[in-house]
Amino acid sequence: GGGEALEVLKILDEMEDKLEKSPRIPMTGKVVLEIDLLYGFIDKIRSVIPEEIRQAQWVSKERERMLDEAKKEAEGLLSEAQEKTLKIADESQIMKEAHAMAKALVEEAQKKAEEIQRGANEYAFEMLTGLEDVMTKNINVIRKGKSELRNIKDEQ
Repeated sequence: GGGEALEVLKILDEMEDKLEKSPRIPMTGKVVLEIDLLYGFIDKIRSVIPEEIRQAQWVSKERERMLDEAKKEAEGLLSEAQEKTLKIADESQIMKEAHAMAKALVEEAQKKAEEIQRGANEYAFEMLTGLEDVMTKNINVIRKGKSELRNIKDEQ
């Protein structure tokens, strides 16, 4: 936990103190420091921070894993939403096509009905015209017959 971090800060303070007290090489800005002293500080820091680093790495990995999971879930939800949208669009397209087909069928049926009606009317008209012709001929025959009878009656 926090103990290691405090320990590291203490070691860093110690290092800083040693640096300040170390002899300087004039006009170079460089310091003379015993190499073993430096390695000693590095070892001390290493012994203190591995746990912190492991925890930090674990937290970082866990965060990555959670982000990946969230990203995958978001992508899944997005593609599901897109599929649903496409399905709804397809269904509405199918509905549009069905309505168009139904309308076309109704119009076709109405046209056929009108044609049949027209045909029936024409047929009835032709039949009545034919019947009228026959009747006219019959009436003419009847009139002619009556006329002849009148003539005979008149002659007597």
